[in-house]
This record gives sequence, C-alpha cells and structure tokens, in this order.
Amino acid sequence: MVTPHVTISCGPIEYRNRRLVIVKLGDKIHRDRFDVDQQFSRSKWREAIISKLGLDDDAHEFLDAEVLRVADAEDELSEGELLADSKPVLVTMADVEARSINWLWPQRIAAGRLSLLVGRPGCGKSFLTCDMASRVSTGTPWPDGSPCPRGSVILICAEDDPADTVRPRLDAHRADVSRIHMLRAVKRTDDQGREIEVMFSLADIDALEVALKQCKDCRLVVVDPIGSFLGGKTDAHRDNEVRSVLAPVAALAEKYEVAVLVVCHTRKGSSTSADDTTMGSRAFTGIARSVWHLSCDGDTQSRRLLLPGKSNIAPEQGGLAFSIGGEPAAVHWERDPVKMTADDALAQQQGEDGQGSALDEAERWLGEKLRQGPQTGKTVKDAARQDGIAFRTIERAKVKLGVIAGPDGFRGPWVWQLPESANQGPDFAESAKEKTLADSDDTGAMLADSGEKLACTRCGGTEFQDTPAGDGNTIRRDCAGCGRTDSFPVWDGKAT
Repeated sequence: MVTPHVTISCGPIEYRNRRLVIVKLGDKIHRDRFDVDQQFSRSKWREAIISKLGLDDDAHEFLDAEVLRVADAEDELSEGELLADSKPVLVTMADVEARSINWLWPQRIAAGRLSLLVGRPGCGKSFLTCDMASRVSTGTPWPDGSPCPRGSVILICAEDDPADTVRPRLDAHRADVSRIHMLRAVKRTDDQGREIEVMFSLADIDALEVALKQCKDCRLVVVDPIGSFLGGKTDAHRDNEVRSVLAPVAALAEKYEVAVLVVCHTRKGSSTSADDTTMGSRAFTGIARSVWHLSCDGDTQSRRLLLPGKSNIAPEQGGLAFSIGGEPAAVHWERDPVKMTADDALAQQQGEDGQGSALDEAERWLGEKLRQGPQTGKTVKDAARQDGIAFRTIERAKVKLGVIAGPDGFRGPWVWQLPESANQGPDFAESAKEKTLADSDDTGAMLADSGEKLACTRCGGTEFQDTPAGDGNTIRRDCAGCGRTDSFPVWDGKAT
C-alpha cells in the first residue's frame, strides 16, 4: 500500500526532454533526471524508487500517474524551490480591499501603527506621554483641537516610579486613572513550581497580547523608554535584531487597532537629519510610521517643541509647543502652531559647526531633574548613567546651575537641590548638633577672614560642604564639585 507521505516534484524540461524529478519520503530524498513522457524511463525510475524508499510493489501505478500529473502542474519550478520547505505566498492586489487609516491623533499618531517619540533625557517626554494618556482616558480633545477617542491606556515604563511620579502626573492632568494600566512584570513558574514575577520585555509578546485582550477598549500603548524593554539578548544597534523585536509589536498594533508610542533617547554626535539622532539602530525610525521629536526651545528654556520628523502615512504637520509648570507640574500647551521641523531645530541647535554642547545638555537634564524636587546624589548619578551622560559633565552642570548640596537632616543622605528651592529644604545648621558646630569655631568664616581660599587637590574647586560623620561629633569637609574629602575641621567634638 502506498504511504501518503510520498511527495513528488518535477522541474522544468531540460536537455533531450529530460527533467528533474524529486521524491520525498520523510527524511529520504531521491533525485533523478529522465524523460517523463517515455514509458520505459518511467518504469526504470519506478523500480529505483520502490527499491530505495522501501515501498510496496503495488506502488507502480500510483507513482506512474503521480509523476505525469506533477510534471504538468509544476514544470516551472527550479531545483532550489522544489527542495525548500517554505513556499511563497502571493497576494494579488486586485484581491486587496483598500481602506483608510484610523487615527488616534489625526494626522499625527495612527491607530494600528507604531510611532516614535525622540528626545534628549530630561526634556519632558514622560510628561508628554502622561498628558496623552490622560486625554485618551477622558476623551479630551488634542491640543490642536482635533477629537480624541476615549479608551484605555497601557503604560510600559521603567524609569518613573508609579506611586510618587506617574500617578501624581496623571492626577495633575486630570486623567481617569481607572482606564490607565501599567504593565510592570510577567508571572512565570520556576523549576520548583513556584510562581515568580520577572521584568517585562517586548520578547514577552504573548503577555502583551493577553494584556490587550483584557483591556478591550485599549487605544494607546506607551513604551518608555524602548531601550529598557528590548531584552537582554537584543543589541539595540543591530538592525535585524531590533526589527525582530519590533515587528511582532507592530503586528499586534495592527491586529488590535491600538496606537503604540515608543519613546527613544537621542544619541551623542552631530547629524543633519533629526531622525538619525535616534539612539540605536535605524530600524527604530524605519519600522515606525511617524516620528516626533521633543526638544527644548533654545530661546526659552522652559518651552518645549514637539516637531515632526518622518511621516509615511500623512502629510507633514506643523509643530506644537508647550511648557511644564505649576504645582503639581503639568503640561501647558500653546494655541499657535510652530512653523518648524525637527531638522530645522536640530540645525539651529547645533549651529554652524554642527556640534551640540554636552555641558548644555547635562545642564538641561539636571535642571529638569531637580525641578521635580530634591534628589539624592546617588539617584542623580544612577539616572545620568542610565541616560548616557557622564557624571563628570553632570558635576560641571551642577556648578553652572548653582546647585546646593547638603545632608537631608542629621545623618541623612546627601541631597541636591536648585537654589530657588533650597530655602524649603532642611537647614544644615539645625540638622547637626549645635554643640559640635559651635566647637568648630566656624572654620569657613575664619578662612574667609584670613583671606585664604582652599582649592580641591583633585578638581581645583573652591566650594566645600560640611557634613556630620560618625556619631555626629565629627565634621567631614568634602569638595562640592567632585565629592573628594578634603579635611575634618572637627574631630570628636574638637576643632582641628
């Protein structure tokens, strides 16, 4: 009896009317070239096939009829195509029904597509995404007056704490927080059968699809920033690896008609195209259907510019402007559009030499960070490292901004704050023991009276900060610029 797993394929006619015939049975493959139309040649071929593949003798009739049928149907296939496990799937465009694009934000952010938001660290990208999420959750019109469909939002965030940062920002923008959900982790079962939580990454595409099914009215998914969710094995600078991660996300967006907004940082270096400043591979901007750039206005530091970059599915739209202010801080949009593209802003920012200032970038970043409130030195250092800014540059920006550093209460952590908010923080003189400070005879004042000005042996800085050490009876003097310990003006309650 002939096994149903036998498949026969024929190639095109070759020299002397012969053609390639390939027979597959499981892992066994038999190739032969002969004139299929000659009965004698077919007879010899059948005997060879039955012998080699171990078929029953009654297979002669099946093989003879099948090879003639296949020869007529598949005589245009090449040998490589015959051996391939995958076959092409062709779609005739006459069978495709044209449809219009659905928009979340008309002409700017498309539903069912992946869009990109690019900006430097600290320029307000997370504020903007919170404003957008709040508008979607309540159905509030967009800043340009266009309608916004109401629905749920899924936030995939790594840098901001949901309790002390994300929720207060959503409240400041009057969001319907019952419609906004944060995807923080994925539950899995370990080798011992215990259920554990692991950090979500875009490799967990099945978990993302389950989340979309649970939020049936989801309109917007925000991934902020993309670098934190690519997965540990994905190189963000390799085009094929980035596409292998983002392509399934784009497919989910189309399947569920949800807009996916991916937040990216900018890379260092100069370029004439704003889209090329996106950190990582060009696949980020390549797979996105629209790219928007957020930057600080060079003339007004508190003003932000949302400017168009690439747009594959709509005419280029004008830019928009907003500022971040108030208590609690929120986005405040301007009515008038901005007649400028992202490339125009980049050229203006870089100047004729095409180079931006790393110190200016660090100054903007640090100012934005500290406007959110006092931050510990460790928090600032860790955030700067994550955003790709050298801490040495942050320290220089700290001096330019006049940042005040001091202990947060007795034995508290070292805290950085802007000068305008320093009077709201703890008084260092009150946070230490009065007797200890009194016994120090105000060493700084004595040095000022004598005209002597100390300088740090490491960075050359002349500003120092005193902090209690040990049990509080010792005062340690550190350089305010680099943190190097200079001296101990008070040791065990006695001035040195």
